Amino acid sequence: MTPCKQKVSRLALYLSSVGITLIASGSSYKQLLAGLQQQYNALPIDRRKLARLTGRHLIRTLGSIRAALTSLPLTIVLQEQKVRSAPVASRTKTRAETFAIISRRWSTLTPPCPSCRMGNGYPKRSWPTREWADEVWARQHDRATLNVYACPVHPGYWHLGHVGRHTAEASRAKEICFHSIPPSQLPATSMETGGHV
Repeated sequence: MTPCKQKVSRLALYLSSVGITLIASGSSYKQLLAGLQQQYNALPIDRRKLARLTGRHLIRTLGSIRAALTSLPLTIVLQEQKVRSAPVASRTKTRAETFAIISRRWSTLTPPCPSCRMGNGYPKRSWPTREWADEVWARQHDRATLNVYACPVHPGYWHLGHVGRHTAEASRAKEICFHSIPPSQLPATSMETGGHV
């Protein structure tokens, strides 16, 4: 008899010797042992002591755990094993559900803006003071590309917004374009004729 099987038999004997219905589940002796141990640990200390004394007395009297177990009317209730079914594809959340999860972490003092949107289309978070918005801005990892600005629609509220990459690249391209052409190479234009020579 393996040590695990012996422990299962011993716990089954202890519990049965004091009239406890065994509730067993599992496809291995390890799982059965865990269930019986849990059931045994749930007993009051004095009841556990009585179960051990009674079980050991039966083993000494009858010569083995197996003989002691067969002498008792065992009542075993087998719990149904949960059948592992094929994984069910989780339903994708709607945009409203996703935003509800995001905004659940927001304070009621920083409500979603009714008009301004983030890049992903969700409402922007609004801060009631510039100082508060600046404090949040200072904690952002990408603050180099973030601006704090007043909400154009909701006076008194402030937003954080990323500097648009296309806008930044276009202004940088214009800057490079104008600075890379020396003034002597720019075409001469006449202001009187609207730029036409």
